[in-house]
Amino acid sequence: MDDEIYLKYKNLSRGNWGKDLSMLKMMYIGLLNQRKGDELTPITEMLLNYFLAIPKARKEGKKIMMHPFNYGPEIFYAMDLVPLMQETYSVGLAPLRLNEPFLDLANKIGYGDNPTVCNAQRPLIGSYMQGVAPIPDLLFFLSTPCNSLAMTYQVFEQLASIPSFNIDIPYWTYDKAGEFNDDKVIDYMINQSKELISWLEQKTNQKLKFEKFQETMVKVNQARQYILEFNELLKTVPCPVNSQAGMGNFLSMVGYGGTDDAVKSTKWLRDSAAKNVKNGIAGVPDEKIRIAWPYTHIFFDGDLLTWLEETFQAVVIMDLLGFYQVLPHDVSTPEKCFESLAKGTLDFSMIGTCRGPIEYYIEFLINYVKDYKIDCVIMPMQFACKHAYLMARVSSEAVREETGVPVYIFGCDPYDSREVTSEAIRGGISDFITQVVL
Repeated sequence: MDDEIYLKYKNLSRGNWGKDLSMLKMMYIGLLNQRKGDELTPITEMLLNYFLAIPKARKEGKKIMMHPFNYGPEIFYAMDLVPLMQETYSVGLAPLRLNEPFLDLANKIGYGDNPTVCNAQRPLIGSYMQGVAPIPDLLFFLSTPCNSLAMTYQVFEQLASIPSFNIDIPYWTYDKAGEFNDDKVIDYMINQSKELISWLEQKTNQKLKFEKFQETMVKVNQARQYILEFNELLKTVPCPVNSQAGMGNFLSMVGYGGTDDAVKSTKWLRDSAAKNVKNGIAGVPDEKIRIAWPYTHIFFDGDLLTWLEETFQAVVIMDLLGFYQVLPHDVSTPEKCFESLAKGTLDFSMIGTCRGPIEYYIEFLINYVKDYKIDCVIMPMQFACKHAYLMARVSSEAVREETGVPVYIFGCDPYDSREVTSEAIRGGISDFITQVVL
C-alpha cells in the first residue's frame, strides 16, 4: 500500500480502544505494519476494517457479538450487530507467541492443559484473568466441532457474565440416501436458527426484517458461488494460486459473510485464479508437489507453507478451513433463506467434515486427493482435537488403499510452539518429502 493509504489506516487506529481491546489494537497495528510494503488487496483491506469495526461499534453503541470460527456471521449482520470471531484474537496471537503466557496462566488457575483442552480457544481464559480479553455484549457458540470449544466458551460465559446462546449440531447428514441420512436434520436446524433470532430480538430490542435477511442471504450465496468457482480452478495443474490463498475465502465468510466485503473479496480471489489459469501462471513457480493438508495450519509458524513452496516447489492446495465447501442455494422465499442458513451451518469449514460418522471425513479426504491431483497428504494432529486425532490413522489407511497416495501424520500443537518446535516439524516434513514423496 502507498504511504497515503498506510497513514490513513494508521490514523484510524489512534485513540484508546479500551483495556479489553488493547491486544486487538496491537494485532491491528502489527498487521498494518506487516502489509505496509505490499499491495492493498481486498483481503488485506477487509482484515484491517474488521479490526477497526470493533472499537467503532463501541463508540456508536452497537452490540458486539462474539462467535466461534465455524459459524458464518450473516444473521448477525442482518440484525445490525458487529460480529467478532473469537479466534481472530486467541489464534491471532499465536504467530507472535503472545498466546503462550495466557496458556500458562490458564494452566495455573486449573483450566485444562495442553494435551486435553484445545489451545485455539484457551488463551481467552488466561487473558480474561489478566483483563485484556475482548468482552462482547453477546456470546454465541456451537456444540461442534468439539467439546473443547464448547467448554471454553461456557467457562468464558460464566466468568464474564455474558448472555449467551448455543446451537446443537446434529450428527446425521441431510442430502444423502442411506444409513447416515435423516430427514429431520434441516427442520431441526431451522428451528434453532429461529430460536436464535428470537433471542437476539429480545436482547437487542429490535426485530429482524425479512428484506434485510434476504438481502444478506443473497450476498452470502453470491460469495459461495465465487468460492465454488475458485475451488474448481484449483484443480488446474499447476495450481494458479499459492498455499495461503484459500484461507482468504475462509476469512471472508467467517468475518464478513453476507456483506459486500465478502462478495468483493471472494470475487477477487476467483478472478485472480481465473486470470492465472488463462495465462498459465502458477501460484508456486515450477510446481512439483501438490499437497493436501486436511487439518488447520500450524498457526505459530506463519512461514511454514512459504518454506514448503521455496524448498520443495510444493503447493498446499487448501487446508481444512480454507477448503470452504458450502454450495450456493435458492433464497427466493423466507423459508428458503432459513434453509440456506441451516445448510450453511451444517457444511461450514470443519463442521461438514468433522461431525458425525468417520465416513464423512474419509469421503471428503479421498475426493480431495482425487479431484485435486494430490501427490501427498500431510496431517498435523493435536491430541486435544480428539475426534480428528482418532480419525487420522483410519483416514490415512483409506487414502493409501484407495489412491496409493502417501500420508504423513505428525503430532504437534498448532497454537503452542513449545509442544513441538518449528524446526522439528520442518525436519519431519522434509524427511517425508525427500524419502517418501520424491
